[in-house]
Amino acid sequence: MTKKVFVTGAKGLIGKETLQPLLSKGYEVYALTTGNLPSSTQIHWIQGNLFDHKAINSILAEIKPTHLLHLAWQTTGMFNDNINFDFLIASIELLKSFKQHGGKKVVMAGTYIEYAENNALLKEYTSPLEPQHIYGKCKNTLREIAELFCLNNEMDFAWGRIFSAFGLEKDLRRLTGDVMNSLQNDKPVEIRSGSLIRDYIYSKDVANAFVEILDSDKNGIFNISTGKATSITDYVLTIARLMNKEHLVIFNEQVSNQYKFVVGNNSRIVNEIGWQQKYTIEQALEEIIAQGKEKTNVKLQ
Repeated sequence: MTKKVFVTGAKGLIGKETLQPLLSKGYEVYALTTGNLPSSTQIHWIQGNLFDHKAINSILAEIKPTHLLHLAWQTTGMFNDNINFDFLIASIELLKSFKQHGGKKVVMAGTYIEYAENNALLKEYTSPLEPQHIYGKCKNTLREIAELFCLNNEMDFAWGRIFSAFGLEKDLRRLTGDVMNSLQNDKPVEIRSGSLIRDYIYSKDVANAFVEILDSDKNGIFNISTGKATSITDYVLTIARLMNKEHLVIFNEQVSNQYKFVVGNNSRIVNEIGWQQKYTIEQALEEIIAQGKEKTNVKLQ
């Protein structure tokens, strides 16, 4: 049977990195975007808006995808915005249409923000859940509804909780993009919460994890994490060192209301899916910095 996957958020930080791995797994890839359609002989790009339920239903009626990889969500700076409710509703409508047109397996993106604050490694089925923002609450609500819907309709369902993903950033409200952009322009960078501990994972590793989950016969919740603790201070200093701009980083530690320690136990995705992290933080940042230089050079020519 032909494997057809419908991907939302296909131009996003993680979505764009799933496309080639999906092709290599033998999927016909149908990628949704609200922007201009890229030229591609391999990817079937579709222009559409996730919030237009009728249009999405018509698209799925024509494609009849066997798999759904739902990554689309607006997050940065929007943790308590009403748009989260729109994404929740649109995601449920998408799921219903996918089932109506013969879908078999659903994989959706969750977030570590679903968990309660905890100074131990976060584990999928034992660590308590207590999202602090509307974003996290809507994500967790979607997981509960989607899991129940798929169980009731005999569809496979998996949920990937993404930890601190980073990549070649367009949004300067995100830490990596902001730091790199400032340093590239020889501007000082002030870090106010350097002692916070995070589980940094490269967007390409996240993407590969989602593809491996989608292509497996496993269901349920998976932490998409490295299991390694890194302070924001060490992360930013690694960027600065690789760019030879350490002198521009200023640390001004202040009290933060963010989680102090967020690191995920990844034993389930490693042992049951066979996923392995391919990039260290330094290797990933070296690649991102090189890609950024290439794009800058192209613009200057």
